[in-house]
Amino acid sequence: MAYVPDRGDIVHLQFDPSSGQEMKGPHFGLVVSAKAFNSRGLAMICPISQGGTAAARTYGTIVTLMGSGTDTQGAVHCHQLKSLDWRVRKVKFREAVPAAIIDDVAARIEAILFKPEK
Repeated sequence: MAYVPDRGDIVHLQFDPSSGQEMKGPHFGLVVSAKAFNSRGLAMICPISQGGTAAARTYGTIVTLMGSGTDTQGAVHCHQLKSLDWRVRKVKFREAVPAAIIDDVAARIEAILFKPEK
């Protein structure tokens, strides 16, 4: 059976087309949606970068992979969550993150989407 991304998977895929401040080109990304949703061809993915995250760190929208035990290092950009057609973008599985990372990412996405500003 062909690979279907699952929550907590780090995958490599193409983020283009993109525009403005969106991440461009091929990157690693963290899958945050469940396999049951992803099996239809779309997945919710946060890109992972290797730098340029100072502004995002200020707002608390970054989760670092440093020290997490993953081979993939960098920062998960929770504020750039995207629904992507992983089949067309030729997704490739890299590894899975520890549960603490996906929990941290989910909490930050929840804060971005649902917590009222004071």
